Amino acid sequence: MSSQRYPPEFKNEAIRKAQRNGNMLEIMLPAVVLTTIFLGNNSAQAAYNIHSTDWAQFAEAMTHISPMVRKRIVTISQMQRLRAGLSYEQTQFWRAVEAGGQP
Repeated sequence: MSSQRYPPEFKNEAIRKAQRNGNMLEIMLPAVVLTTIFLGNNSAQAAYNIHSTDWAQFAEAMTHISPMVRKRIVTISQMQRLRAGLSYEQTQFWRAVEAGGQP
């Protein structure tokens, strides 16, 4: 991967985008579930929707959002370390970013 192919802003923007998308998903997932349960339904239908919702699956999905964001940041840092022409300090920086994203 050549440094001319990807501008320096790319790595920063890719990490910010992964974080932004993860944050958005953490907000949207519960909002969609609650909207599906309550919007336009009478109390009997809402009660049925609450009862029939797979809350265990919902909770599992919520716990996987943050690890997905961390994994994306680790992948970006690993790809950046593979670029040709990095200085020792730049390589150390990307190693630190990678280590910071590990669980």
